[in-house]
Amino acid sequence: MPDEITRISELPSDLILRALLDVVDDAVTVVEPAGIVVAWNRAAEALYGIPAQDIVGHPITEFFALESLAVHSVLTTGAHIDHAYHRPRPDVHVLISAAPVRDQLGGIAGAIAVERDMTLLVRMGEENARYLAQTQGELLRTQTVDRALEALTAPGGPRHALVVGERGTGKRTLAETSHRLLRFQGPFLAVRAEPRAAALMDAALFGADGSLVLSPDARRAGWLERAAGGTLLLQDVHLMPSAVQANLARAIEEERFRPLGGHRDLPLRCRILATAPTADAVDPALARALPVIEIPPMAERRDESLLFFHFWLTRWAKERGVIPPRLSDEAAGLIQAYPWPGNLAEMAQAARRAASVAEGEVRPEHLPEAVRALHLKPARRRVPLAHQSKELERARIREALEDSGGNKSRAAQLLGISRAALYYKLKQHGMDEITRSRRPTSRG
Repeated sequence: MPDEITRISELPSDLILRALLDVVDDAVTVVEPAGIVVAWNRAAEALYGIPAQDIVGHPITEFFALESLAVHSVLTTGAHIDHAYHRPRPDVHVLISAAPVRDQLGGIAGAIAVERDMTLLVRMGEENARYLAQTQGELLRTQTVDRALEALTAPGGPRHALVVGERGTGKRTLAETSHRLLRFQGPFLAVRAEPRAAALMDAALFGADGSLVLSPDARRAGWLERAAGGTLLLQDVHLMPSAVQANLARAIEEERFRPLGGHRDLPLRCRILATAPTADAVDPALARALPVIEIPPMAERRDESLLFFHFWLTRWAKERGVIPPRLSDEAAGLIQAYPWPGNLAEMAQAARRAASVAEGEVRPEHLPEAVRALHLKPARRRVPLAHQSKELERARIREALEDSGGNKSRAAQLLGISRAALYYKLKQHGMDEITRSRRPTSRG
């Protein structure tokens, strides 16, 4: 046994870096300003079939065309690249992020690129995605969807649940599918919560008796009673007044509720599923009463993007009795690279639009401008990153306004933002004139 144990803090930084690079699953390349490769990890060796000993110390242009190199773009422009689709070789498809390495004075001392191999997904995903899309019903059964459905339908699992996720992630479809799988005899009742006065929302949810309705002897059934034997889906439950959410939590915990103005309790005979963007947005009492099931946004489900895009292409084709178009490799790569901030709603719109203009094959030019913007361009353009980000955002806003016919509420929904946020973005990007020009002129 040695007298002293070497601590990692005492090791040379190059040994730590080498160990770190070799445990990373993605391919990592580090180059100096002149393009000399100084680091090339095991994942890069596997991706490109080039041993580190053959490429380290040599110009990277000996192995790759200059215009296809992300690190050259970074060295030339100083701009970061974030999750761009890249095709460094005809047979390789990657999702790439790259950034300059700067010295103490801010100068570019080199560049580092991280590449995630998508080649198999692009090649094999086409056939698999087409098959899966054509054999599904109303809901595409992906790994994420199946996990959520299992949580909602597991024998002996929780009766009620809070389903959280961004708008457009398919929360309602999941709830309705779980209702069918459980074979409930009662109805599936979906209602959208609104920020009404507490008394009005209480009456809508729990019902009302006596003088609170049309006559002293009359009563009005609320949502909980109308959904008896089935499922009540409360969409955007966080918009309810906190007092109503607390009353709902009490009804769930006690399995009974009392109509507003009533004198006796009624049994809670329906399953309650509530949706919200996050659990933190819900009143704490209700959040404690409901187990949480989270549906990740499409930005965190890039491996499912092709499946969903094919699903919508197939749906479009079935409606018209035609054969669904296939995806070109470049289009498939861009679809996986794009984060789809509007989630499934944005993807469905893009797929239907692409299918309507493609003739047998969806190519990059058939995709929305915001998606095409993620294709890594050669370094000659030298567009600053901040500029690229603004252009991408402007492109998405323009397309949403076109797809909605200038309807700002609909455009905001497609973008996954509020109407107020859309107005702010329009003003921020100087796009007020575009929207004003869409308004019909008055006739004299």
